[in-house]
Amino acid sequence: MNEFNQSPFSEAFTFDTRLGIYVLRSDLHWGQFSEADKKRIASKWVLICSALTDRVTDLEVMMMDALERMYTAKDEEEMHLLNNEMMDYASIACDLNILARKVYDDLAKAHF
Repeated sequence: MNEFNQSPFSEAFTFDTRLGIYVLRSDLHWGQFSEADKKRIASKWVLICSALTDRVTDLEVMMMDALERMYTAKDEEEMHLLNNEMMDYASIACDLNILARKVYDDLAKAHF
């Protein structure tokens, strides 16, 4: 069974399909959790954020693949689509980097 389907994780995290990761819910009310659950949630959040560099690396590989395909694009439309694909990957990678920097602010709000 997926650990995110179990409490307290099911209440604390949601899967962000764009980013491709579980994220801490923006409407999370820390007061509803026991101290032990708060620590488990915070630990899981730190683990998720520590793995963000792996996700960014995967996105960089996909960007480079799209760039390589641009070299053999048959026409301007295909080139445009590949460029948009690269920009989408870059946008997600940027958001993941911002999220990684923000994690400690979120944990500070947890009031341990």
